[in-house]
Amino acid sequence: MQTNFEWFRTFKAIYETETMSGAAKQLFVSQPGVGLHLNALEAYTGYPLFERTGRKMIPTERGHLLYEQLQNSLETLEDIESRFRKKSGKDRPTVSVGMCVESFQQNLEKYIPEIDFNLIMQFGENEKLIEWLENGTLDFILTTRPQFNTNTVYEPFTQEQMVLVAGRDTDLTEWNTLNLSNKDDVMHWLTGQLWYNTATDVNHLKQFWEANFNTRPDFVPNFIVPNKFSIIRCLSLGKGLAVIPDFLCKEAVQNGDIRIIWEGYKPVVNVMHFGKRKNPVAAKQIIWLEERLRSEFKEQATSFPHTLAVG
Repeated sequence: MQTNFEWFRTFKAIYETETMSGAAKQLFVSQPGVGLHLNALEAYTGYPLFERTGRKMIPTERGHLLYEQLQNSLETLEDIESRFRKKSGKDRPTVSVGMCVESFQQNLEKYIPEIDFNLIMQFGENEKLIEWLENGTLDFILTTRPQFNTNTVYEPFTQEQMVLVAGRDTDLTEWNTLNLSNKDDVMHWLTGQLWYNTATDVNHLKQFWEANFNTRPDFVPNFIVPNKFSIIRCLSLGKGLAVIPDFLCKEAVQNGDIRIIWEGYKPVVNVMHFGKRKNPVAAKQIIWLEERLRSEFKEQATSFPHTLAVG
């Protein structure tokens, strides 16, 4: 097991502020993140370094000894870090944010040059993002599957609808003559087409299929590509089908690159939530992010009424 310099920096901050919350504020990190660093350091040393009381963190004898041995070394390293780091004029808080890569590229990437704080992006599926939020790795997430508990807060802010899209060159002659009330015929036609999906998120296709046919898709997609934008680019050059969130395919549909051919027997909708811990250290920065994301999703919803393709 290897040590991490940040463990010792966190230990020093806890020792000097006497609280986990004080250390979190000093280091511009989350309180759960402070706890993770301390737990890792105690596991590495094999001894408890603090006694946890209701209000204070009281150093043990081992804690006092470690602090005395580390103090000069840490101050020297921090001085070196300060002198060699590019000066930005003031300390910048750091916010770790998680969402799907497509949401970042479409809705947040354009604002990066305006940000006056440090931003660390993490990408993953809902379950992983929630896990990272709860263990302190992330400060703020976008998710369609909130898991409410005593330490986190989720706020709905928009919704995404799953739609079936077809590539530019897809022959829809037979599709347009189908009796859509005959589910067997619809399923037969769909399963006979070329399908796209991503390796990291298979849930959209499965969710759409189960909602409409009460069963899981019994076929393997023909093309597995990195992300939803890859699917859209491929479909704009040829034929095939995919299930895509409506807000992601807005531009391609409006440009005529791909076509929405079906919304299902009933809308398949996911409510998107902001997720964060209660009383976050970077509350101001998280509000800034929320405002930009609300604005982006609101504009997309109002400027993109769905029109089903014919022919």
